[in-house]
Amino acid sequence: MIVVTRDPSWESRLQAFARRGGWPCKSYRDLPALGRTSPEGALVVVDVSVFGGGLIRGVAGLRALCPSAAVVLALTDGEMSPESMKASLASGADEVLGKTWADERIFKRLSAFCDRALAAEARLSADGGLKAEKRSHRAYILARGRWKDLGLHPAEFALLWRLLEREGHSVSREELLAVLKSTLGRDFEAETVARRALSLRKALAGWKGRLESVRGGFYRLVLK
Repeated sequence: MIVVTRDPSWESRLQAFARRGGWPCKSYRDLPALGRTSPEGALVVVDVSVFGGGLIRGVAGLRALCPSAAVVLALTDGEMSPESMKASLASGADEVLGKTWADERIFKRLSAFCDRALAAEARLSADGGLKAEKRSHRAYILARGRWKDLGLHPAEFALLWRLLEREGHSVSREELLAVLKSTLGRDFEAETVARRALSLRKALAGWKGRLESVRGGFYRLVLK
């Protein structure tokens, strides 16, 4: 979950919901900062006040930054007039919620959107023989007409998810380190990428493609 707010108390509530739901959570104070980090997320909760008077343009820009995410606008009581609600929904956002609503009501709304967004998020290799599913954090190879679970460690899945996104293109060690930190919420040593890439390469042995190490500290998924 990605949170864009300048309200510390609201930010704390959303972080508590994220812990309860088991969702990674990152917070930002404004959209420019969000753009510099190019984050991934299934759900973006943004205070409607962050957009100022440019709500429609702001939501469109947010979708360009996080194309796979559901966008939820958070409104104060003063922003929840019928006219404001209508404008918020007409902006292209997926949902609105009130910042003063009861915790259980908010959590149920957020859970529904996270589940829906993650369920729809899957990546398939160009040959159709390798698949990764974001919601379950599982990857599969097609063997004799059936999907075989690779049983990847969360760090290996995070690497595969990014490499599948860039299939056929080289991805730097630094970018993969950033992916691990963003996904698992802690720092890793540079050697971790090499170790996890080796384990991932072994796990992909039954796939028609392969994970290549490229000179200069890059990695690439390619078809054989």
